Amino acid sequence: MSFDPGKLLVVGDIITGVIVAAYAVLLVLYLRAEANNNGVEGFKRATAIKFSLSGLFCATAVISGFMLYSISAKALTYIYLQGIMTSAALGFAFFGDYYLQYIKLDIKKFKKGIGFFMATQILLIANMCLLNKVSYVEVIVTAAVLLLVLLLMKKQNWQLGEEKGRITAYTILLVFMASKAAVTFFDFTYGRTAGTLLFAIGAALFLISDILLGIWNYKSGARKYANLNWITYFSGMLLIALSIGPNFDKSLVF
Repeated sequence: MSFDPGKLLVVGDIITGVIVAAYAVLLVLYLRAEANNNGVEGFKRATAIKFSLSGLFCATAVISGFMLYSISAKALTYIYLQGIMTSAALGFAFFGDYYLQYIKLDIKKFKKGIGFFMATQILLIANMCLLNKVSYVEVIVTAAVLLLVLLLMKKQNWQLGEEKGRITAYTILLVFMASKAAVTFFDFTYGRTAGTLLFAIGAALFLISDILLGIWNYKSGARKYANLNWITYFSGMLLIALSIGPNFDKSLVF
């Protein structure tokens, strides 16, 4: 089944605007809910909005993937796989959010949450490998960024406890994902697109959000770090979800 590409791109732009507006409203509501997250009712309200945000990203990826499939006059199999893997990655992130939301009630959920987010990183990396194979540049960038992150952790004396190995493995995957996203944009064989740029920015925000989360949890409990973590994380996920939409890579249509 195919649709008129021009009309579908217009519809895609409208849908994108609605999604961004919905995201902005939900983010404001979430920040306010977290500011008043005192007691059972406050926790339930914040949790519901958080899951609404995560659900929005999953829905955005599915909608973007469907639009991509619908106008794929020039799209290749790897383009479809990108849509599928990005949607699956955001689905894993949804479950990661779910388990990490309840770690204060059950610390065992931390392992499950990290596991789902590791799966998210692996799928996003595999997604980009469809465009560009792993290069020495990405390895160098990953090593350099990872060194900076480790120096920050050492300087602030983060006490990771028994989960040190798991968190370290996740950090390596996260840094590599962000590094590959940046290199993929600048080295994209088929030309730089708005989609690969959105993905690269989203990946960078994803990395920054987890660094802020680490500072909040292991160095400073200041609310500003929590707010910045949520803003960067949710914004990064939204950009990644939007990045596969055909309206951000019109070369696939015309």
